[in-house]
Amino acid sequence: MSMFREILDDTWKFLTWKQKLARQPIQRVELMVEVSFETFVQVCYTDGSGKYKIKDFTGKSWKTEILLYEERDVLFSVFVNNHLLKKDQHLVMIKKVNEEITGKKRIELSDTLHYEGWFRLS
Repeated sequence: MSMFREILDDTWKFLTWKQKLARQPIQRVELMVEVSFETFVQVCYTDGSGKYKIKDFTGKSWKTEILLYEERDVLFSVFVNNHLLKKDQHLVMIKKVNEEITGKKRIELSDTLHYEGWFRLS
């Protein structure tokens, strides 16, 4: 019985994979974060199916690509930690849709607060 189940599972995976290949994305969305100094950053965004994802990184930049198969807005927000209270630091958020910049925001970070909450790019 388990061998039959494995064959069914493999067939199902093949058919859904073939359907995904047949569909062409209608939009390619790129999300980018650039920070002027190395720090801990969290990025929250909605993926191609509309589910929220939170990714974190340590460094100065981050980037992801999302393929959309139906009209949908991709939400995008960033949380930055300025734990050393560095002065004159900033964050840049960029959103591209099909190679065209549809949103860009430069945010000056406080040198008196470790974090200021989530910054959102509409």
